[in-house]
Amino acid sequence: MSRWEAFREELRAHALESGWCALGVTGVEPFVEARRHGLDAIAAGRMEGMPWMTAERVAASTDLGPRYPWARSIIALAWPYRPVRGAAEHEGSTPRGRMAAYALLEQPGEPDAVDYHDVLARGCDELVAWLRERVPEVRAKRFVDHGWAMDRAVAERAGIGFTGKHAGLLTTTAGSYVLLAEIAVSLPLPADAPSKKGCGSCATCLPSCPTGAIIAPGVIDARRCISYLTIEHEGPIPHALRPLMGTWVFGCDLCQEACPINHRLAPPPLADTKHGRKGPVPAPDLVELLELDERGFAERFAGTAVARTGRARLARNTAIALGNAGVAATAASLRRAAAQDSDADVREAAAWALERVTAEVN
Repeated sequence: MSRWEAFREELRAHALESGWCALGVTGVEPFVEARRHGLDAIAAGRMEGMPWMTAERVAASTDLGPRYPWARSIIALAWPYRPVRGAAEHEGSTPRGRMAAYALLEQPGEPDAVDYHDVLARGCDELVAWLRERVPEVRAKRFVDHGWAMDRAVAERAGIGFTGKHAGLLTTTAGSYVLLAEIAVSLPLPADAPSKKGCGSCATCLPSCPTGAIIAPGVIDARRCISYLTIEHEGPIPHALRPLMGTWVFGCDLCQEACPINHRLAPPPLADTKHGRKGPVPAPDLVELLELDERGFAERFAGTAVARTGRARLARNTAIALGNAGVAATAASLRRAAAQDSDADVREAAAWALERVTAEVN
């Protein structure tokens, strides 16, 4: 084993001890196939509503060399998070919603959910500090979600997983319940071999998407994806999609929950509701969410992934979820929101939901 191979294995062992569930290494050569897929998605309109996902960004994200000419290797990393199992839909007459499991990320010693961006950034910075203790002259640049790097393409080529038909990266350590990050470094670390695994003939995830957002294996039409609609989409959500969204108010995990690989490899699930915890919970009280004002939203969700939606967008999602829950006892809350909420999209969504709730009664 060469010096740098031994160093890579030492680094990998340290990363796993530090909370990462996978580490792989690849070179800085352009990610040609990822660039083609990204540009095709933009040209086909599948990224509509995300104006930051431009052809320029795709080109830059799939070729780090011109921006970081000192880079010799890219370290791919995966951080695990726990899925949700059996979240309550109702408690008496109180309908409860659903939030994507990654938003509920926990950390030892911290009772409330934490923003995964902060967790990954701290984890990357700790690894860079470890590298600099051993190679003081090393240069490094980390990428966490909003950085210009193709997370999944890097992870695939670095061998820490493969893209499933639901378009998520499937690892052997935590299934697709992982969050991805990368670190470009000036060290000549030997590359790991890409994974040769795949989904085979399984396509269980495709019909699990109620809005039909998985239009082909590994191909997502973001305009129909519940995660996009509840987190990124600005303005009213298309009426035709609303009844298909169920009670999701932030993100969606249905395709992951359907995946047989995840049934075997997912980390232990979170406990059910944790009503007393600050921030997102697996099954939030929908009436409580709808009635949060700006101050209440900030107090509850500051420092969590849900903060990025803003109060109005979460309330819009919550109103639609209440309409789909169809519980008559929520009519008064919906009526107040339809008449008094400061945001026009929330008022419209609440009026739509109120019609559905009162129709159930009549």
